[in-house]
Amino acid sequence: RDVIGDWSSDVCSSDLADLSGKLDKTTSRIAKAEADKAKLKEEVKLLETEIAEIDAGQAEATKVRQAEHAEYLKASKDFKDSAAAVAKAIDVLSEYYNSAAFVQVSEAPALGGAKSDVGSTIVSVLEVAESDFTSMLAEAEADESSASTAYDKLTQENAVTKATKTGAVKAKSSEVKQLEVALGNYKENKATTTDELDAVQIGRASCRE
Repeated sequence: RDVIGDWSSDVCSSDLADLSGKLDKTTSRIAKAEADKAKLKEEVKLLETEIAEIDAGQAEATKVRQAEHAEYLKASKDFKDSAAAVAKAIDVLSEYYNSAAFVQVSEAPALGGAKSDVGSTIVSVLEVAESDFTSMLAEAEADESSASTAYDKLTQENAVTKATKTGAVKAKSSEVKQLEVALGNYKENKATTTDELDAVQIGRASCRE
């Protein structure tokens, strides 16, 4: 019996098994790393899409808010100017009718009383108009305050959400880079192990001769 030959054959078989196991393990690691990398890249892509949607939504909200604010400024000015104009008219008419009534009452009491009633009616109508303008101004101011608060809240929420997602993108992108480095090492190991396995198989063939 060739003891040396048997021993050499056993060594060759042992090396072959070890290298085959090592190659299988490395191949599995490569497959897992590539799967993890693909999953991470897909997650990054989804996050970037969501961030773009946040930016687009914020831009649209800002555009709407600016338009609302511009409309508020115009409307509030109109209401203030109108209320001021009516208030001035009330003062002028009240003074006119009061002085006119005083003069005409002394000359013709009945006529003076009638004119005073007309003046009072006109002033009352103007007072209602002034109250309406004041109410519309208050309503516009309330709407502006509500819209401004809602916009500020949305802006803050978007900022927090975007910061969170941006941080996640950076973290996952870093993981991708780490996996790429690991994949490079795994592939080098696989190539080396494959070469060693080929050498052992050649040596095993020699062992059988």
